[in-house]
Amino acid sequence: MRQSSHVQPQSSSRHIEGRASQSPVGLAGVATTCLLAIILVAGPLVLGAARLWYELPLLGVVALLLLVQGLRLTTQPFENALRRIDAIDLSVVIFVLYVIARWLTSPTEYFSRLEAMNVLAYATIFFACRYGLVRRTQGLILVGLLVVLGVGEAGFGYYLSHYSNVNDLKSVWFPFGPTERLHLYYAPRWVGTYGCPNHYASLLVMATAAALAMGSFSKLAWPLRIVLFYLGAMMMVGIFFSVSRGSWISLLAAIIALAIFGIRYGTLRWWIPVTGALILMVSFVAAYNESPFAQMRVAEIEDAIQTGTVDKYVRFQLAEDALHIAYDHPVFGTGPGTFIFIHPRYQSNTFAFKAMLTHDDYLNCLDDYGVTGFAIAIFFVMAVTLKFFRRLRADSRWQDRVLVATGFAAWSALAVHSLFDFNLHIPANALMLFALTGLGLKRTHGEEASEHWSTISLVPLGRWLGIGLIILSIAYGIQVWRTAISDIIYEKTVQVAKALNQLSGQSAQAIDQLTTQSIQGVENALSYDSGNAQALVLLGDLYRIRASRQQDMEARIGEGQKALAAYQRALKANSIDDTIQARRGMTFDLMRRYPEAYICYTLAVTAQPHDGQFWNVLGNHYWQRGMLVKAEQAYLMAMQCPYGGEKSAGSVRELRKLLNARDVPVPEPGTNPLSAPTYAHPPTTP
Repeated sequence: MRQSSHVQPQSSSRHIEGRASQSPVGLAGVATTCLLAIILVAGPLVLGAARLWYELPLLGVVALLLLVQGLRLTTQPFENALRRIDAIDLSVVIFVLYVIARWLTSPTEYFSRLEAMNVLAYATIFFACRYGLVRRTQGLILVGLLVVLGVGEAGFGYYLSHYSNVNDLKSVWFPFGPTERLHLYYAPRWVGTYGCPNHYASLLVMATAAALAMGSFSKLAWPLRIVLFYLGAMMMVGIFFSVSRGSWISLLAAIIALAIFGIRYGTLRWWIPVTGALILMVSFVAAYNESPFAQMRVAEIEDAIQTGTVDKYVRFQLAEDALHIAYDHPVFGTGPGTFIFIHPRYQSNTFAFKAMLTHDDYLNCLDDYGVTGFAIAIFFVMAVTLKFFRRLRADSRWQDRVLVATGFAAWSALAVHSLFDFNLHIPANALMLFALTGLGLKRTHGEEASEHWSTISLVPLGRWLGIGLIILSIAYGIQVWRTAISDIIYEKTVQVAKALNQLSGQSAQAIDQLTTQSIQGVENALSYDSGNAQALVLLGDLYRIRASRQQDMEARIGEGQKALAAYQRALKANSIDDTIQARRGMTFDLMRRYPEAYICYTLAVTAQPHDGQFWNVLGNHYWQRGMLVKAEQAYLMAMQCPYGGEKSAGSVRELRKLLNARDVPVPEPGTNPLSAPTYAHPPTTP
C-alpha cells in the first residue's frame, strides 16, 4: 500500500501535464519555453548582452514573453499552479514598482529608464520560469541548454586565448568588431564571448552547477550522467583559467550547495556527495598550485595586506566610495543607473579609473536605491534562500530535484559572487540567474493546495490580471522600441561623427557635409527618443565643432547658441553629468563669453577635482585669454590628477617657453589657479 500511494501522485501528475500540453495553457507553455530559450541562450553569446545594440532587441523578446503570459492568464486564469503568490513574489512586484518610481524621479531619466527596463525583464523571466512552464521537462530543456551553452563557452574561451597573439594585432581575431578589444586587455585569461573573465566565469559556474545537478540527481542512464560529470569538469577548467577569484569562491559555494542538497534529498549515503565535493575542491587546489599566474592573482591581495596598502586597492576604494555615496543619499539613493556619474565626485586622488559600477551588487543597490530599495532586495534574497531550504514533498519526481538543486547552486554561487562583482548588472547573467531561481522555486504538483500565512490568493482578480499584463507588455514594448530605434540611429551617427577626426587634410566642404549629415542623424534619433542623453550631448558637440570652423564671428555665435541649446537639453535629461558643464565652457570660449565659460569650468572642477580633463580645458581657457601663468597652473593640476591630464604635459612645455621668453616666474607645482583672482584684468586674446 505504501508503494501504491507513492506512485499514484506521479501518474496523476503525468496525466495533468499531458492534458495541459494540449490546452491553450499548454501552448502558452511551449511558447514560453521557446522565448526563454532565445533570451537565455542569445544573451551570453555577444558580450553578455551588455551593449545596447544587442541588449534592447533581447528586451523586445522579453516584451513578447510578457504578452504571452498575459494572454495565458486571460484565456484560462490561474490554471494549474498560479492561484496565489507568496512573499517572494510580492517583494519582486514591490521592488519593480519602486524602481519605476525612482526612474520617474531620477536626475538622469535615460539611463535610469534603461535599468528599469532591465529590472522588469528580470522579474518577467523569474515569474515566467516559476509559473509559466506547464511541464517539468520544459524546465529541464532550459537547464540542458545552459549546459550546452557552458560547454561552448569553455571551448570558445580556450580558442580565443590560445589562437590570438596579442603581440601581433594582425593575427588577432576580434569577434565583435575591431573596437571590442577587452580580450586583449585581459589576455591570457579566458573571457569567452563576454570579453570579461569575471562574468564569463560566472556563467560557467551556473552551467557547471547545472551539469553536476543533472548528473547527480536525475535518473538518466549512467553513461549519460558520467558525460555530464565530465562536461562539468571541463567547464571548471574554463573557470580556473578565467583567473577570476570571485568565480573561484562562487564555484566553491555552488559545490557546497549541491553537497548540502545531496545530503538532504539525495538517494545515496551522505558520505558520497561529501566525498565528491572534496574531490572537486582538491582538484581545483592542485591546479592552482601548478599555475603561477593564478598564484600571482592571489598574491596581489596578500601583498596589499602585508604592505598595508589595502586602502589603495581598487575594489576597496570603490567600496569605500560607495559607502560615502550611501551616507549622503541614505533613504532613496541617487537613482537607477547613476553610479557612473555620481562616483567621480567621491573618488580619491589615487583612483586612476572611470568606474561604471562598484564591484559589489549589494553596494550598488544601496547607492542607487537607498535603504528603501536595499531593504526590499535583501528581503528577497533572504526569502529565496530560506525557500530553497524547504522540504521537498515525498512524492517529488527527480525532475523537481534537478531543478531545485540547479537553482539552489546557482543562487548560492551568484549571491556570494555579488559581494565581489556586478553580475546582476550584466543582463545575460542576471537573466540566467533569475531563470534558474524561478525554476528552482517552481511550485510542484500539490503544493498549491497548502495554505500559508505568506500567500495571497489571486483568484478574485480573475482575467483582470492577464489584461493588466497585456497592457504592461504593450507599454514596455513601446518603450523598448523607441529606445532601440533611437540608439540604433545614434550608434550609426557616432560612426559617421568619428570620421570627422580623420578628415583634417580634407576639404572644408567635405568636413561641413559630414558634420551636417551627423547633425541630421542625431536629430532623427531624438525624434524617436527626445530624452536620449547621449544623443543630446553629441548634438551639442557637433554644433560646437561647426561653430569652431566659422570665420565670421556672428556665424560662430549662431552655431554656438545651437550647441548651448543642445547642452541645456542634455543637462535637463542628465543633470549629474559634469562633462556637459565643461562642454558648455568650451562653447562659451568659442563665443568669447569668457566669464560664463569660467563659471562652467569652475562647476566642473569643483564637482570632480581629480579629473584631469577638466583642469586641462580650464588651462586652455586661460591660455586663450592670455593668462599664461594661470594656464600653466591649471595644466600642472591636470598632470597631478590620476587620469585625464595626459595632454597637459605638452602644453606645459610650450607655455614655459613663452613664460621664459617673457621672463615670467614659473608657478609652483600644485598651485590652484582658482585660488587667485581671476578677472583682475580685462580679457585679452593671444
